[in-house]
Amino acid sequence: MGFVRNISIGVATVLAAACQRGSEAPQQIARSTDGMVVSGAALATDAGRLILESGGNAVDAAVATAFVLAVVEPSMSSLGGRTQMLIRTPGGDFVGIDGTTEVPASAPAASLEADQDAYGYRTIGIPGTVAALVEATDLYGSLPLADLIAPAVQLAEEGFVLSAGEPSRIAGVAGQLRESEGARRHFLKPDGSAYQVGDRLVQPDLARVLRAIAQGGAAVFYRGWIAESIAVDMERNGGSVTLGDLATYRADSALVVRGHYRGYDLVGTYLPASGATTIEALHILEQFDLTGRTGSAEWLALLAQALLLSFEDRVADLGPPEQHARTIVSEEWAASRAAQVRDPAAVTVGSMVGGALTSAVWEPPFTTHLSTADAEGWLVALTQSVGPTMGSKVATSGLGFVYAATMGYLGELEPGERPFSSQSPLLVMQDDRPLYVLGAAGARRIISALVAVVSRIVDQGLPLADAMAEPRFHATPETVYLEMRDQASWPASVVAELRSYGVNPEARLSASYFAMIHGIEYDPATGEYVGVADPRWAGSAVGVRH
Repeated sequence: MGFVRNISIGVATVLAAACQRGSEAPQQIARSTDGMVVSGAALATDAGRLILESGGNAVDAAVATAFVLAVVEPSMSSLGGRTQMLIRTPGGDFVGIDGTTEVPASAPAASLEADQDAYGYRTIGIPGTVAALVEATDLYGSLPLADLIAPAVQLAEEGFVLSAGEPSRIAGVAGQLRESEGARRHFLKPDGSAYQVGDRLVQPDLARVLRAIAQGGAAVFYRGWIAESIAVDMERNGGSVTLGDLATYRADSALVVRGHYRGYDLVGTYLPASGATTIEALHILEQFDLTGRTGSAEWLALLAQALLLSFEDRVADLGPPEQHARTIVSEEWAASRAAQVRDPAAVTVGSMVGGALTSAVWEPPFTTHLSTADAEGWLVALTQSVGPTMGSKVATSGLGFVYAATMGYLGELEPGERPFSSQSPLLVMQDDRPLYVLGAAGARRIISALVAVVSRIVDQGLPLADAMAEPRFHATPETVYLEMRDQASWPASVVAELRSYGVNPEARLSASYFAMIHGIEYDPATGEYVGVADPRWAGSAVGVRH
């Protein structure tokens, strides 16, 4: 009890500091030898740091940060969403936890038809976030669950001031939120209008749910009164999730996959996460000499083809899951796929026209990612999402959270299946020493960003912060989208050269189009962790201060 009281005092301090910060930009690069937390929201990052400074490990910090994100970033993170975790233990073991949403047993086929604009009860699957976070705590945490949830409870109960970004995202779907009695009640003002920057969002019902989970664990969410409330609401409004679906849901062990890139070891997880796809793209890229080419039009063309081939292989019929995973991360497979890539340095200019450009699968863009590390060697990369902005746009009155919309945009799903996503928690090692904790938000653009940043680190020799600051790109079958902002922009010469290859480049002026990486770099020379929040987002990095 005394520790929880200390946590509450710490959260009060965090809240006071947040109020004092006002419009001040969050710290986005931090250094510490004792631990690091990086996330998309300063309040969440501060909560994770508080847990580390109170004696928790990196798993504790990740869980606390994730619960706070479900409070302060409801447009992208929710107790009704999905979570993927990749954990490295101090002994050097790697563990994946899959908390992806699952198709309910009685979901009608009509609700699974591909529709990227779908929302409402028919798009709701069985939530996985709570199961994943509690599972991580039970297996690897060092503090009681109640202590980890305490910051989220207090922020929900006392409220927090909405900063730039979240109000506009919620306002953008306010019309759809009004169609749900619960969403209207919990995420819009009493008159139905949207909250504005500077408004305080207080969520007493969400606080009550969080407090119940803190006391009763995942059982109260999946088999207790919360589950009963969910099931009643679903039955009343045409949803497919039943009390039986909730009672049988479990967080799964994710299949850990490994690869390499020019002397660095890569660790990720297989479907329904996409670490294997990220690794495959890097394996294909490894087949080409990039000396002096990183950041050039040739480099972009090679990355674009490697990515599109990897996206194609993610959904290819290459055998059962374990065989599929082994195949797409194998050196032999990468070599065979690389043979289909047209290197601009080796072909006639103008003839490199998308041999790898295949049809795209739409994925919703909004997600959140966090990375944590501690002095003992625990590392966590955690990505969670509700799908599109505010997920299904549905909330159950009295519970205070939106449900993810993870059925209806991929299609061809069967009851019991877990829809895949491009979530790609990733660890990069060298000689068994962890060097980078990575992951991002932004659908398929997650993989584009991670592959490019890893290449810039390895092939260009850039520190993580510099690699993340460089301009981004994303390849689709028809177009290669290029970041063109004052802060990060591709040279006109690169754009012109891409056109000469038969590639269609298109400028994107909005930073939010491209994936947001929140990562940690370990500096062997100083023994420090360097936390880096993506400069395209209002995230933060905070090191432990003992």
